[in-house]
Amino acid sequence: MLKNEEFALTKELTNEQQEAARNFIQVLFQEDLSEFWNILCDIDKSRIYGLYEANHYYDADVELHGFVQEIRDNVRAVYAPLQGQGGISTKVRYTSEGKMYVYILGSGENPKVYPVGLMPETYIEQERFSQRLQISIYNDEFRNVAL
Repeated sequence: MLKNEEFALTKELTNEQQEAARNFIQVLFQEDLSEFWNILCDIDKSRIYGLYEANHYYDADVELHGFVQEIRDNVRAVYAPLQGQGGISTKVRYTSEGKMYVYILGSGENPKVYPVGLMPETYIEQERFSQRLQISIYNDEFRNVAL
């Protein structure tokens, strides 16, 4: 996990950022795999699909649905202590690449802090630029799934 001095900027958490982080935990533990897929940022979807293609090349029995489900299960294992929705930070931390991190505090006697990565994505709708926050499950420093 990045240390505070490694971030380019720290700001107050917005309602949209808070909602995105909380929604991620909620969607992560639902059964609908498509909802999980839809909250991921395009970069992570591309990484997952590329990994799937590479695995499928060497093992024709690998299918996309099961592959994504396995990734979701791995991410669930990381964030399992947050199923009850722990406390959320009042700050958001930005990397120099624009990725945002919101921290959620787990519960229990020795609570652990869990980072949730947010990526802003820009799209055009009715000839206007709009932005949405999507979830990034990759640790970019090591290209590993599940922070």
